Amino acid sequence: MRSNIRTNLSLALAILILAGFAWVLAACSADQSQVEKPIGVPHQLSAGPSPSGPHEELPSSPSSIGAGPNGNSKCYVCHPGLRTEELTTVHLKMGVTCDECHGPSVHHMHDEMLMTKPDLLFGRAEVKKMCSNPTCHKPGGERIVYGFEDHKDTAAVKAFHKKWLGRTRPNGRAITTDSVCTDCHGTHNLDKPIETRSEQEQAGEWINAFNGRDLKGWRPSGDASWTVKRDQIIATPGSNGKGGTLWTEAVYEDYLLSVTFRTTRPIHAGIWLRAAGSERGPRVEIFDQPEAGKPTAFTGSVWVPQKGLVLANLREDLVDCESWNTISVKVQGDRVGVWLNGEEVGAIRISGPAKGKIGLHIERAAVSGAGELCVREVLVQRLGEPEEKESTTSQD
Repeated sequence: MRSNIRTNLSLALAILILAGFAWVLAACSADQSQVEKPIGVPHQLSAGPSPSGPHEELPSSPSSIGAGPNGNSKCYVCHPGLRTEELTTVHLKMGVTCDECHGPSVHHMHDEMLMTKPDLLFGRAEVKKMCSNPTCHKPGGERIVYGFEDHKDTAAVKAFHKKWLGRTRPNGRAITTDSVCTDCHGTHNLDKPIETRSEQEQAGEWINAFNGRDLKGWRPSGDASWTVKRDQIIATPGSNGKGGTLWTEAVYEDYLLSVTFRTTRPIHAGIWLRAAGSERGPRVEIFDQPEAGKPTAFTGSVWVPQKGLVLANLREDLVDCESWNTISVKVQGDRVGVWLNGEEVGAIRISGPAKGKIGLHIERAAVSGAGELCVREVLVQRLGEPEEKESTTSQD
């Protein structure tokens, strides 16, 4: 009898324990379902009242997506002002992060020189249409653009507009009869002021020698093929296996240069520095491996006509053969310094032209087959001299 009682008690206890586990699992699942929201699903937004201008009130409980510490952290590295900027913080409370409007912008994030633009940017004429997306700020009735009448307190909006009409807001935007959302709300604009400085005063700024659309500002020579696809310069050797060079029209003296590229193997390419007519300066090499019988050297080495390699990169691990790489060069006086993906290769003093053109070069590799050179960016920063252009005489 006692044995049966003990057995029944044990079964009852086991059932209670199993029931407890089931309840805990159910509670966790319920909490998770409330927190999780599919990434990429548009958010229904309404704007809340703020010092910048009257608009609709925000719900009190923000979404967990984007509101956490890592929501826009990748953007704040280079844009710290967005941490407190009104439009950014209001949207973040609603779970809308920067990349939902501006795209993943992977190339932009990895560009330490801040020259690559985000995937999506919106000009002033595009702001109203962008904000009036039905999944964000849906206009009422048959309207296609979110307007005064769509705000919660239309009287306050009209009073605000009347007060500021014809005046410039603290965010630098003037309020007019056709103002857009960002004129009233936040400081979410990166407008560049009109440039009033001389070329000499602007000499210390980075400029993009490749506009990402076409080969304006460049001239090819030789038999290589040069095209622009997917915002990149694509180069291949000619059908006869002969190479060629794409030259800048501008002439440079002392400067910093940054070229971001990737290749397909086998490849033998390079970057000419200070080429003046038939007199060539040094060339930073881009190749897979040294040719048979030649010294060991890898991408980032420097080659000079009639002399061969004068600076050898002995570290094969500095180059990423499967992705983008950046060669950085400082040319000043007779000194040339080279970096590959942020690591210094070395520096050397070289006699040659005091000024000249920059050239992207490709030729057939020593081994069979012909690779492809893709260039995403060519950034130049002059060191103290205004821009100069030579005549269109061929370099070859």
